[in-house]
Amino acid sequence: MAENKKNPASGSRMRTIELFYRPVFDIHLNMAIDFETVMKINDRIQGVIPEKVFMPVAEKSNQVVQLNLWAVEETCEAIKRCAEREVDMNSVIIWVSVKTLTKKNFVTQVKKIVDKYGISPDSICFNITESILEAVKDKVKATIDALRELEFRVAIDDLGLEYTSLSNLAHYDLDYIGIHESMIEDILYSEKVQNTVQGIIDFCKKIDTQVIVNGIETKEVFDLINKMGADRFSGPYFGEFVKDKQIN
Repeated sequence: MAENKKNPASGSRMRTIELFYRPVFDIHLNMAIDFETVMKINDRIQGVIPEKVFMPVAEKSNQVVQLNLWAVEETCEAIKRCAEREVDMNSVIIWVSVKTLTKKNFVTQVKKIVDKYGISPDSICFNITESILEAVKDKVKATIDALRELEFRVAIDDLGLEYTSLSNLAHYDLDYIGIHESMIEDILYSEKVQNTVQGIIDFCKKIDTQVIVNGIETKEVFDLINKMGADRFSGPYFGEFVKDKQIN
């Protein structure tokens, strides 16, 4: 991807940002038709900078908002490019910062972007992966409700990494709740871990929210959690992150 004005990572040095996609397997459809994303910065001097390194820095300024909006536009372009190759991406999961969700015009901006590319809002799922502080929870809830009213999808991910209260999640109208990969590290050997994951899945079913389990590396782990009733799975077992031109 060439450096351009809309690339929020561009600067005085040759630096570009790219979005990579990894399949998400849907057990009900028995196929991987959706994708989750990750950002990477390519810097001429520093090399490849992973998302987990530069996002905490971006969070300290409004640059995180620019990155989130850029990801929406890049995703819409990718969906359109794939459609031209007769490849259906169905929907794409994009990380969005809580800070971005508190911005008053965020919903209007993303609606304008999808309309620009002729993309259906339900092709985009916004994924929240950090804690929602008490001071902003009402603003975040209002934004989530507004996004879902327009038929965008919303997920709260990485349960087990940041979130400690399942009851807190019940306050939000969500499409998906994601279980962090750290929660399943010993699931094949620990009955305690199995019971914990089963409890989370059962809770999500009660609030009518689908469950995504992240970090699936082997068939054995997939088979076990599949029996527990999870709806979607992601991780190396289903494929690695690639550029959209590599999706087929």
